[in-house]
Amino acid sequence: MPRFEIFDSHTHANTMPNSALELMGVAGVEELALCSFVPVARNAETLSDHFEELCTFQRDRLDKFGIEAHVFVGIHPLCIPANWRRVLEFIEDYLSDGRAVGVGEVGLHNFGEKEEEALLAQFELAREYGVPVIVHTPPFERVKAVEKTLKLAEKVGVDFGRLVIDHTAADTIGMVNDSGAVPGLSIKPGLLSAEDVIANLDDFEAGLLNSDCANVTNTDPLAVPKAVSFMLREGVEKSIIEKMCWKNARDVYRL
Repeated sequence: MPRFEIFDSHTHANTMPNSALELMGVAGVEELALCSFVPVARNAETLSDHFEELCTFQRDRLDKFGIEAHVFVGIHPLCIPANWRRVLEFIEDYLSDGRAVGVGEVGLHNFGEKEEEALLAQFELAREYGVPVIVHTPPFERVKAVEKTLKLAEKVGVDFGRLVIDHTAADTIGMVNDSGAVPGLSIKPGLLSAEDVIANLDDFEAGLLNSDCANVTNTDPLAVPKAVSFMLREGVEKSIIEKMCWKNARDVYRL
């Protein structure tokens, strides 16, 4: 079976044990996007320390297993501290010196006013620094969330070719594609499977495969290698597989 270079385009691999990272490396994951997320962040400095951990300790830890981590920093809608505007300064520091390659994971979840303000501000930073954005889609009111996200991105003037709407599935793929944004394809239970992708390959071909792996969710750190193997067995063209598991991510993230 041919070996594909694999880029897992959205992970929280910093939460995974060494045994999982070792398996990812053995299975062919050579690069990944390491997205910021702290379940509880009451203070801006909590996220500052988290960003530094991702860029130093966690990047070095992944490197030991042959995996290159590309760090995305941002304020997740589930962990917006009271003094969140202070975090914008930290995000800007990491973008300006290249320690982070993009903004993420950001987005809407409960549709509160603070969520929208924080997302707009982070879209503005992404536009200013010309970097990609990885956007969260919640498990409920998904169409509403994507519609609102796209409107906010358009309002700010974000480059839609570098706007990754993650956790895209059958219910949202049409509007994501029509907008010119990039589908993030999280292969995980209850959302999207490799079978789903193959069944509507023309719709999903421009997407970025990812595991969204984290130790607090029902995810599989080997989701992308498994999806690649399944697609190959089912006769999907190798050039298409290569785009979805490697080339699309590197093009969108400009690596």
